[in-house]
Amino acid sequence: MFALTGKSAIVTGGSSGIGRAIAKGFRNAGAQVLVADRRPTPDDFEFCETDVSCEEDVALMFETAQRQFGRVDILVNNAGIQPLGVGFERVTGPLLERTFAVNVHGVTFGLKHAARALADGGRVINIASFTGMIGLPGAAVYAASKAAVIHLSRLGAIELSPRHITVNTISPGTIRTPAVTEIPDNPEIAFIEQRTPLGRLGEPEEVAALCQFLASDEAAYITGQNIAIDGGLTTGWIEHPVVPPANVQNGRWTDDL
Repeated sequence: MFALTGKSAIVTGGSSGIGRAIAKGFRNAGAQVLVADRRPTPDDFEFCETDVSCEEDVALMFETAQRQFGRVDILVNNAGIQPLGVGFERVTGPLLERTFAVNVHGVTFGLKHAARALADGGRVINIASFTGMIGLPGAAVYAASKAAVIHLSRLGAIELSPRHITVNTISPGTIRTPAVTEIPDNPEIAFIEQRTPLGRLGEPEEVAALCQFLASDEAAYITGQNIAIDGGLTTGWIEHPVVPPANVQNGRWTDDL
């Protein structure tokens, strides 16, 4: 079940973190995988040096995959940068431009060239973030870019539907990757462990498993969807220190107190 035997895939940003887990999961499921990244993968994958903000690089990665595998069935737009902790007062033009160039332009170019190069019945999976779904401080640039990815997926699902190519989004919560764990005394980790319903960080392999399902034949009737894999994070916090007003007594509301 959820096998990818005979399929070929491109995973952008596949040299580390979630992307690396996706690439390894796809290969274990039987797919041929091309990793498209700015630096080589430490694992033995076909590799194409790619900056997804550059359309020429995106076109080249498709050409490389077609030359290596004969066809391309799956595209995972995973590459991204994560300038969290930057509120509106610290936003600059260069930061905004680079974040959107990678996170938004990269997905847009991926969809554009997938429409030309992906096999009929193929799959596009875009990696967004829970920050694109809810508001939180210090995410002015990053969250806006990921919200754009979620909507681009819906548009792509409509435009590619005549060829039965599905386009879906995965929005991870806080995942145990170097981007999180290599920040010294990262306060986000304790916050997630204390407030998220499932009480822990996610693992890259859990995101990869969801990605494998969406890439499989069994997911052929799912398109245009955004699926959060966040331990319940976007459902709400498990702790909310609210004191009931004096009007509530013995389970009843009294108007005139």
